[in-house]
Amino acid sequence: MKKILGAGIFALSLLGLTACGGNSGSQGDEVEIQYWHMNVEEERVEVIKDIIAGFEEENPGITVKQVPIVEGDYPTKISAALGANQMPALLEAGVDTSLLLGEEEVVETGIHEDIINDFGKDDFFQGTLDLVESPAGDGYYGVPFYGWVQGVWYRKDIFEANGLEAPNTWENILTAAKTLHDPDNKKYGIVIGTQQDEFAEQVFSQFALSNNANVFDSDGNVSFDSPAMIEALEYYKDLAELTPPGAETWREAKDLYLAENTSMVMYSSYLMGALVDADLANETGFATPENLQPATFGQITSLTIPNTVSDEEKEAAKKFVNYVLEEENYIKYLHMSPGGQNPTRASIAEAPEYVDNEVLNAYGEESAVIASGLENLQRFGFQDGILYPSMGDISAKLIVGEAIFNMTQQDASPKEVAEKAQQKMEDTVN
Repeated sequence: MKKILGAGIFALSLLGLTACGGNSGSQGDEVEIQYWHMNVEEERVEVIKDIIAGFEEENPGITVKQVPIVEGDYPTKISAALGANQMPALLEAGVDTSLLLGEEEVVETGIHEDIINDFGKDDFFQGTLDLVESPAGDGYYGVPFYGWVQGVWYRKDIFEANGLEAPNTWENILTAAKTLHDPDNKKYGIVIGTQQDEFAEQVFSQFALSNNANVFDSDGNVSFDSPAMIEALEYYKDLAELTPPGAETWREAKDLYLAENTSMVMYSSYLMGALVDADLANETGFATPENLQPATFGQITSLTIPNTVSDEEKEAAKKFVNYVLEEENYIKYLHMSPGGQNPTRASIAEAPEYVDNEVLNAYGEESAVIASGLENLQRFGFQDGILYPSMGDISAKLIVGEAIFNMTQQDASPKEVAEKAQQKMEDTVN
């Protein structure tokens, strides 16, 4: 049975707070629900407004009020609503938020499973379901809605010209990086995160997880100094020797690839639009690193219905979620941010109508390959259905990023940085 360890995902005060925007309400056969989301851009608000209008026309008596909230304010708004028992009937939630609401036991898990089954559980990428499954096995903390993925972006034309295999294994990635590294001509084998920041952790985590190396062992003990983790660090250091001089973060990764100073870079699917603008989309491929197993880093957003609202509001929210996930409406929503919002359903990723977009059309069938990275979605601190909330504290202290920086920029050995990080992590969680 899956379980969640720890008291909470992140600290949110539930005392002395008032609700934001009021809660949903119903009267007679009429029902109004609030829908919270983080798409605050004017053009996105208009798209959602149009989707809502279509739903309301098909469902007289139900009114949906969208409430756009700036991403940075989202935790505070949810905390306030929880404290005042005035949750909306429907909200978009990232993994951490979904798990927090699940821990607070304010999530309608069964209704989410019903919706997922309506569209076919097998149609949802497994990695997205794993991250929102209730530990009690009684449903899901939300319906996976959209997500972004991180992987290796590479120049297919340059790989072909050099007789290189796609960079989908450790061996292929390292071979390609060595072959294409030509620093005298400002051409570098690969760009990965080497700065002391979150980007370094998320890039390294993908290689570590592909080697079955996680921050915690099966007993919940910190295991950053495990042989598998040290092996991943050794590999990462080898890659770092084939990067530009200095410590790189996501800005350099993006800029160097677009400037064609590298033919291989680790980045999220938010790169897709920039590649189209730079006329590089047709020549760019996407791969997921694999060693002992494939591993994709990313984030998903789910649609969550709280159990604190009335039955009428729950039913109205369920109808709206089903409406939004219908192919035409779903694709219209996803096209608000092509590449950044990838479908969580394989059938939608493969639909010609989904690819029929200025950005996605440039990638053709590759669009479905990119979205399919959600199938193997993994994260440090979440393994075998167990969440370790203290991973949030470890990440906040940039312990992994510091280890990467010291190893790649200060020439510390992988074993040395693993042992130091191990001690810092143990001090953090104990």
